[in-house]
Amino acid sequence: MRGIEGKVAFVTGAACPPEIGRAVARLLAAAGADVACVDRIEVPGEGEVGGLPDSACATAEQLEAVAAEVRSHDRRAVVIDADVADRAEVDAAVARTVAEFGRIDLAVNVQGGLGAGLGWAPLVDLEPASWERSLDVNLTGAFHVTQACARQMLAQGGGGSIVLLSSFASLAAQSGTGAFAAAKAGVDRLAGAFARELGPAGIRVNTVRPLGVDPSAATTENPFLQRTIGDGPTPDRLAWARDHIALERFQHPEETAAVILFLLSDDASFVTGEAVTVSGGGRM
Repeated sequence: MRGIEGKVAFVTGAACPPEIGRAVARLLAAAGADVACVDRIEVPGEGEVGGLPDSACATAEQLEAVAAEVRSHDRRAVVIDADVADRAEVDAAVARTVAEFGRIDLAVNVQGGLGAGLGWAPLVDLEPASWERSLDVNLTGAFHVTQACARQMLAQGGGGSIVLLSSFASLAAQSGTGAFAAAKAGVDRLAGAFARELGPAGIRVNTVRPLGVDPSAATTENPFLQRTIGDGPTPDRLAWARDHIALERFQHPEETAAVILFLLSDDASFVTGEAVTVSGGGRM
């Protein structure tokens, strides 16, 4: 795609499940970009709700593996441990990227997710601290990344492109995902506001709303998709896909990553403030 080669990309959530960020980093490198691979590094712990882990983090080994994939395309990569909910860590990650590569042209915020402490519960049962952490990671984190990267783009000149990961849940929440869905709906509105403000400087801001990344297509599991499908001993993934997705299958992470790459590229030079749904014709 036009306008990717020779650029510097800042990708958060580069290794966390369901590995859309990993696919984005890989496609960017294949198209000729250097990539800052950013994620919150820790071993995902067991959560309070049915043993479900925090999905907004990755291990150091997983993040290093993403960087290795970038370098396999003869592009530069840097690994950065940062929690997007912490503004000081985001600012430090941006500064590290600029110190390594000199600038930031493209930014993608994928870091976010669900977990026992990240809003996964029916809303009437949700603890305030879990609600707040979900918004901190999924909405405020998107604000931190967009603002910090936009400030760098404004300072260096030349425009830029930013893509934020939203979710199909912002259109149709399931039980247990209310906090996540509210945060992702906020991400869509946030991107629209940033797009309006940054448009005169040639900086475009868009979101994508994926649905149903196939757990078998990634190296990390997606326990929250499994929980959405059903709690039975052998929930039928294919039947759920036939009922809820027009294409009657789950997607590969690269199918959303390819849309993100398009939005980052000059092929989408007149696209900003849009929320692009990548759901296979989802019908929740």
